[in-house]
Amino acid sequence: MFFLRGEKLKIIVFPGCMVLARFHEYEMASTMILKQLGYEIIELPEFCCCGASLMPGVTDNWINLSAHTLALAEKYGAEIVTLCGSCTGNFRRTNHYLSRDPEVRDRTRSALDKLDLSYEGDVKVRHIIEVLIDRQEDIRKRVRRHLKFKVAVTCPCQILRPKEISGTITHQDLQIMLESLGVQTVVYPQQYECCGATALLFDEQFGIDKGMSKLESARTHGADVFCTSCGNCLYQMDRYQNKMYQNNPGCKIPVFSLPQLIGLLFGYSKESLHLEYPEVLNFG
Repeated sequence: MFFLRGEKLKIIVFPGCMVLARFHEYEMASTMILKQLGYEIIELPEFCCCGASLMPGVTDNWINLSAHTLALAEKYGAEIVTLCGSCTGNFRRTNHYLSRDPEVRDRTRSALDKLDLSYEGDVKVRHIIEVLIDRQEDIRKRVRRHLKFKVAVTCPCQILRPKEISGTITHQDLQIMLESLGVQTVVYPQQYECCGATALLFDEQFGIDKGMSKLESARTHGADVFCTSCGNCLYQMDRYQNKMYQNNPGCKIPVFSLPQLIGLLFGYSKESLHLEYPEVLNFG
């Protein structure tokens, strides 16, 4: 991707419900980084939940929620940059179904007509990880700080699969990018496993065990910090550590979002990124 002189690419940063309600620091860091990379961020006056909580099987009308936001983005001539794996998956499913199923397309258009909206299916949807990987050369030029800690990274499941609607990146692409920026990453056995956040909805203990197992895998293979970019993953791997390690709090591991990690590389203060963790952030 490139920019013409004086030109900025318009994007809409879609945080998703979980990030909007619980992880303002992730959304804020994303906005800071994207603006520094030259993007013009368009604020939507309104948007809907992506419909992830209604999939699958609750109602076929989930697609109208995603289509509503996509129609607004098309109206503003902007692509959507998501901060959540589930949102990414739902927006891409919507584009996929609308382009291939005339019945779904007609039903969705009828719903949008009632709101004086239309959607032609032209809005590009990318997760923040994909955007940053695409811009890694520009990011490298802005690195101002060397990080001493080792990082275990993971990608939200729904930006990688199912392959017929997902993007083209892999876990390895994210790790390669970070290493090219001077970040020390670790390889751990459960790197490609789901974090288990969805399981919390139907079997909390199973979900806790799944997340704890992944964190333990990272920590025992040398990670000082765990890094992800998804509201559900952050909720599981960060907030649920209080339950995972309620009897052994010394085993907890700091969790950063990817934009916060990039912000540290850019030289932003830990205060501006809302990061504490004195055990690993021992710089000014």
